[in-house]
Amino acid sequence: MNFVPFACAALLLPLLTVNAQSPSEYDALYERCLDQARPINNQVVHRCSSKVSEKAKAEINRRYKSIYAKLQSENPDDAKKFEASQRAWLEYRNSHCDLAGAHIGSPMYDVCPMNLNSARALELRELDGG
Repeated sequence: MNFVPFACAALLLPLLTVNAQSPSEYDALYERCLDQARPINNQVVHRCSSKVSEKAKAEINRRYKSIYAKLQSENPDDAKKFEASQRAWLEYRNSHCDLAGAHIGSPMYDVCPMNLNSARALELRELDGG
């Protein structure tokens, strides 16, 4: 009996929602990708989480540029703080996800950055005024 797909699915289900609110479009995109690619395996998780992560990173980059430009024109010191916070967040994401992958399992090398990138995109969206 092979428990890997069940264990993988059980590991990933609590991670689909990055916060206690209703699922975001990133969660929905990941779910649709998984549904279309059944059965779920590590390759599917990698492909789907990478797709969602790239979309979230694109939003992060757009929002970062927008917020930074606004802050730079209004208060250059706040722009520097914002830049430092983004660098700290990137360091956190990378080190946290390395640990998650090493100690939880290889799917986390993909799922963890997807979750954190999706959450950061939503945070920056809020800071950028929606």
